[in-house]
Amino acid sequence: MRKLFGALTLAGATLAALASTPSASAENDGHLPIGAAATCYASSCTGQWPDKTGCASDAITAKSKTISGRVIELRYSPTCRAAWGRIRNGVGGDYVSVHSSSGTEYWKAIPIGSTTTFTGMVNDAGLFAYACTPVGGGTCTGTY
Repeated sequence: MRKLFGALTLAGATLAALASTPSASAENDGHLPIGAAATCYASSCTGQWPDKTGCASDAITAKSKTISGRVIELRYSPTCRAAWGRIRNGVGGDYVSVHSSSGTEYWKAIPIGSTTTFTGMVNDAGLFAYACTPVGGGTCTGTY
């Protein structure tokens, strides 16, 4: 009976730990735990993914626009000094791009069956960035 009680206690503790684990966001798909230390800074983040570098941990939406129900966002990490584009409420094939005043840009399409995606990052230390989509004739966020 003690073994059974011990096993049930362990199972309950495991379930409680899983229930309290933060769920993955559109940028943190489980590559690094939320709150993990960032592994890049400014120009060393260029072309990297916010979910794989820890930059998504402190991300803010610096600018956003809504067009045809899709939300286009310019995301920014103060710790990493890097920015990226994100599209939410889209459909497979919609895409978002991020542009830096340095001339660097990245884009990414939403996979079929999904509604959200995000781009690789651009350096935003001493630079400006903005995100765009061609949806509905095209629109861009303001710069940040």
